[in-house]
Amino acid sequence: MLENLKVRDLISKRENVYFVDADDTADIAALKLRNFKVRTIGVMKNGELAGVVGHSDFSTKVVAMSRKPSEVKISEIMSTNLFTVKLDSSFFECLKLMNSHHISHLIILDENEKYYGMLSWNDLQQRLVEELKYRLKITQEYAFGPHAGEVNALGD
Repeated sequence: MLENLKVRDLISKRENVYFVDADDTADIAALKLRNFKVRTIGVMKNGELAGVVGHSDFSTKVVAMSRKPSEVKISEIMSTNLFTVKLDSSFFECLKLMNSHHISHLIILDENEKYYGMLSWNDLQQRLVEELKYRLKITQEYAFGPHAGEVNALGD
């Protein structure tokens, strides 16, 4: 049930925590995002989380400004207004935070307040869809019997 779902449940299958360095240039960081297959990523400086950078930062702060990506440091374009959650934060806390701040990613902090990766709107959406499908199935079974929605093999 979504009410009991925590961040740790949403990311349990992840094995890697991705980040870029604040001193990386935009071209290097963009390649890392592409290779990691993520849209937004934490930015580290001296072993600490310093900000986040995402696809929109590259398009609005580099490309749209006609800047050369190999000459722009991530520290110049990263966002430092950080919204964080803990591993024990609830599904609904995350949803509320994303909705109230109009953001699509949250920074996850571990028990020691260290960067543990990102939680995306897509992570929440996938789990929400799974839950809705499950609840629909249960409702159909309750209303129409355990074989509701199955096609009759005899074609009747």
